[in-house]
Amino acid sequence: MKILASTCAVGLLSAAVALAVQAAAAVPTARDDRAATRINRAGNGQALTAPSQAAPSTVVSTFLRGKGLGSGAVNALRVHSDTLDRKGIRQLRMQQEVGGLAVYGAYVKAAVGRNGALLSVVENVAPVPATGLQAAKVDETAALRVALGARKIAGAAPARVQKIGAATKFAKTAGFHDGPIVTRVAVPLADGGMQVGFLVETWREAGNDLVETLVSGDGRVLDTSHRTARDDYRVFTVDPIATPQAIVSGPTNWLFNGSHLSDNITGNNVHAYLDTDNNGLPDAGGTRVSDRRFLSTFNPAVQPSVGNNPDVAVQNLFYLNNVIHDRLYAAGFDEAAGNFQQNNFGLGGRGNDSVNAEAQDGGSTDNANFATPRDGRNPRMQMYLWSSPEPDHQVIAGGNTFQARRAEFSPPFTPTGLQDTVVAALDSGGTSNADGCEALTTNVSGQIALVNRGTCDFVVKAANAQAAGAVALIVANNVAGDPIVMGGTTPQIPAVMVTQAAGATLRAASPIAATIRVIDPPLIRRDGDLDSDIVWHEYGHGLTWRMIGRMDGPLGGAIGEGMSDVLAIIVNNNDRVAEYSTGTPNGLRTEPYANYSRTYGDILGEEVHFDGEVYGAIGWQVWKNFQAAGFTADQTLAVLVDGMNYTPAEPTFEEMRDGILASLTNVGQECLVWRAFAQYGVGVGARGQARGKKVAIRESFAVPAVCAAP
Repeated sequence: MKILASTCAVGLLSAAVALAVQAAAAVPTARDDRAATRINRAGNGQALTAPSQAAPSTVVSTFLRGKGLGSGAVNALRVHSDTLDRKGIRQLRMQQEVGGLAVYGAYVKAAVGRNGALLSVVENVAPVPATGLQAAKVDETAALRVALGARKIAGAAPARVQKIGAATKFAKTAGFHDGPIVTRVAVPLADGGMQVGFLVETWREAGNDLVETLVSGDGRVLDTSHRTARDDYRVFTVDPIATPQAIVSGPTNWLFNGSHLSDNITGNNVHAYLDTDNNGLPDAGGTRVSDRRFLSTFNPAVQPSVGNNPDVAVQNLFYLNNVIHDRLYAAGFDEAAGNFQQNNFGLGGRGNDSVNAEAQDGGSTDNANFATPRDGRNPRMQMYLWSSPEPDHQVIAGGNTFQARRAEFSPPFTPTGLQDTVVAALDSGGTSNADGCEALTTNVSGQIALVNRGTCDFVVKAANAQAAGAVALIVANNVAGDPIVMGGTTPQIPAVMVTQAAGATLRAASPIAATIRVIDPPLIRRDGDLDSDIVWHEYGHGLTWRMIGRMDGPLGGAIGEGMSDVLAIIVNNNDRVAEYSTGTPNGLRTEPYANYSRTYGDILGEEVHFDGEVYGAIGWQVWKNFQAAGFTADQTLAVLVDGMNYTPAEPTFEEMRDGILASLTNVGQECLVWRAFAQYGVGVGARGQARGKKVAIRESFAVPAVCAAP
């Protein structure tokens, strides 16, 4: 009926409105970058072209012309980096430029053999119209206003500071980690045209939120890329892992010369410092260390913020970042590949981008994140403190005291507590217990709403309770066991989770007077800076964003999360992640990666950490296959990192698989990879597609015939 009514209404439109609709339909849209990506490989270890003495860039250009790309598009390519990998293969990166501007989303990744034969080309080259670039109708300041508005960031655009080439830097204002940067780019359009647009980078303090917004020349948002990987370790808590603190010597090139502070250590690969006030700068304090020995001793009997423990956090974080840098460098994440170093010593890529690693950051809890700007700017790793393995809040009602955990997004509770009446919310029919995923119909105004844990994000439940006028929220777990920390950043309503049994008792007594309070004195918390799983995971986001490209979206985001886990589980040879920081034997994930139960076809595109577990399980099986074949962890890392040279931006699971396969020349090794991917549904003929938040998966458990035999 709605369709019919709408159809009839069209005939009643005024001429002016009809013209406006036609004009709106004619507004040019940006080219679909992901759909435009083409992957060229000959297969079976063969080359795409004959051997050649020509320059690698000429080999690539000639090949692309032969594939039908116009001369204008090919002539616009510029070499970004050209380096030999450890196998003697030239890894070439090219960027398209039109009118002196980089073409947004356009790139070439090519591999050229020792004899000059082209082995692989991943390209996303845009056609260059004969009419050239359409001029922009707005300027950098207007584009910044559009991007800020899209991000719902209030206030006037800050003042311009300086212009460097196509980029304009704006002043840093309150709430920003760095001043916004607006860069003029050439934007390829779906109709084959190309216009001057703006890539607007905003980097907020809240959540370390690094976002690139593509704004058209007429002031419309065309694309948004979230370059901060947020890892909400909110689902499972783990038992502490007892690891002795040992003195380990590091190479002399880790540290810059001169004296350092015990809580502020600087080197070429990482600047690690305490940031408890969450301002993105080193905290004041610390003791002078001039002998290059950072030997503070950890005391597990006191809070991470007490005594020498903050110094332990910084020295541990500095050490882990350097270890990760060096091992990934050996695996192929070097200067030309876009790694993180202040000085690149003339070996390719751009320097001035060591990791800013913030220990015991005060911006959140039970979490960590890594924001990855483009090559030549410092990424930011934020490491947070974690809740005690034991629930550290209480709900007191009807003479009972129930264990509880405060939500990450909740304001803190006091030892005196919040006192009010708990009311169990019912569904729209008034018969069943609500999970809070829809607007609450039960009157909870001025009271504490009680809902069940269910299928939606915790922030949705909190927002619905807040909209209904509740003063606080209690979520009852839907499985047995301790309550968990509910993740999220948006709602401000006080919120806790209680056990399944406590929820049933409170529901049966509803309405009932209750007090929600924090245990005093507080239980001892855990420090993520001491957990190598978390540091490896976060650094892994920087690896994939730099070497592969965009890693957002439902499939790319899931791969990013899973691949970051893969680094940790290979290095530590343990199929579970972050048991120390979080509290159950399974660590952060729903189950161990060995014999994991879900496959490619189970991915729904709803939550990247959950979907990423499938890729984590694949990575674990790749490692086990390589380990059984006699390969070391570092040799396996080298295979996975090298595969990123052959992988397109915003990859699917099968494209990650094919990238690894393209880097190998040994059939036996290829079969180790095929068997691992096929075990989880990414075999021959598997295909994943993502359009917006929609995911369509066709899984396959088949391997090539050559790999069928044991």
